Amino acid sequence: MSRLKWLLLLPLFALFSCVDENETLGIDLIDENDKLSVGLFTDVKMSSCFFKEDSLLTANYRYNVFGEYKDDKFGSVSSEIFTQLCLSSTAEDFTTFAIDSIYLTLAYSGGYSSDTALLSTRMKVSVYELDEVLDSTKKYSFNDAAVKSLPIFSSEVDIDVNSDVVMGTDTLNPHLRLKITDNEFCQKIQSFKGDNDQFQELIKGIKIVAEKVTENGFMAYVDMTSSITGLVLYYEKDNKKQTYKLNFPERGNRFMRYEYDFTGSEINGLERDTLGVSSEYIYLGNMGISMAKLDIDEQAFKNYWKDSINQGAEHNNVAINRAVIEIPIAEIGQSTLPIQKILCYRKYVSNGDTIMVLIHDAQVSDTYYDGRYEHTTNSYRLNVTMHFENYLNGNIDDLDLYLVPDERRSTANRVVLNGTNNQTKPIKIRITYSKPK
Repeated sequence: MSRLKWLLLLPLFALFSCVDENETLGIDLIDENDKLSVGLFTDVKMSSCFFKEDSLLTANYRYNVFGEYKDDKFGSVSSEIFTQLCLSSTAEDFTTFAIDSIYLTLAYSGGYSSDTALLSTRMKVSVYELDEVLDSTKKYSFNDAAVKSLPIFSSEVDIDVNSDVVMGTDTLNPHLRLKITDNEFCQKIQSFKGDNDQFQELIKGIKIVAEKVTENGFMAYVDMTSSITGLVLYYEKDNKKQTYKLNFPERGNRFMRYEYDFTGSEINGLERDTLGVSSEYIYLGNMGISMAKLDIDEQAFKNYWKDSINQGAEHNNVAINRAVIEIPIAEIGQSTLPIQKILCYRKYVSNGDTIMVLIHDAQVSDTYYDGRYEHTTNSYRLNVTMHFENYLNGNIDDLDLYLVPDERRSTANRVVLNGTNNQTKPIKIRITYSKPK
């Protein structure tokens, strides 16, 4: 009975043992030689610049951008979609269809404008039939493809990425519906009989363009693999009204083409050379507009780390607890939709080729690395602890970092950041460390 009494009291002892303890409790029992001191180092010597991104791959991504947008800071950028069409069956005989109409349908996945409350924007949308076969070399944002001179559709339409589409008794997710008006194109499809390869010889694909008719314009995001997206044939067969869908290929040949005009903008001249070395501001834009570089003085960092922090000892006597890049957003008028996440890359040379790769920290997890826009502080925080540890341990020989917008192919967001030369609140790298006393 006595044993049972003590067992019943154990939960109470456990409860009282959960109170906060004095953090210094027992520190007098630790040998002086084993105690650590904690320090903070923020004087990392570096400069910053931003420059236009070259050779951006845009082939076969799920989310595509089309439209045109302009502002005073970043100038004008536009995106066009080039894509093949493919049968949704192994082969088909459209000569047996009594085709009534053909619609291009594009499922929205979002959009970008100067006003986040904007529900609908007027745009001039044109669709062209391709005049050349798309192959696997057409995969970069600077690529182009020949089209027939006259569009198969061209009209001003409302781009509304937020409102559902009601068709009869059905309510469908937001999407754009364009009725193809070119009779020659429709007749070409009506006369087809064969397999997918034969179809792509007949219809090489389409180009989708949207031009601004308002001051700023609009960028629409499309889910290219949605069940809604494609070319839909409405026809009658066996006295029944039916539909047949021509899909955009998931792994076929399709890409986006971007065009820029920085004339008169705050980044005028970006195409000619790197801008903003030791800059006050960094202009970071999606869709290949720009990326940034933090040029870190490795020798100055290594010397300070060894001489001042280690007092001449080897670096392995000091442990980096955390290294974080703090990037404030500039207070010079901002987009209402800044870039949601900034990725961190480094460069290295392999077999004579320069390769850009995510730093190890960014490969661990989103929670560990962070990099996301923080609304409350109006800034970004990038965990680069492993990157600095790898440098000090000799695993990498270059500390320089490249800041690249995430989702830069599928969104049009942009942001102006304070650079390393900003007099008010520059980019900082904060390194906390511990070492033996």
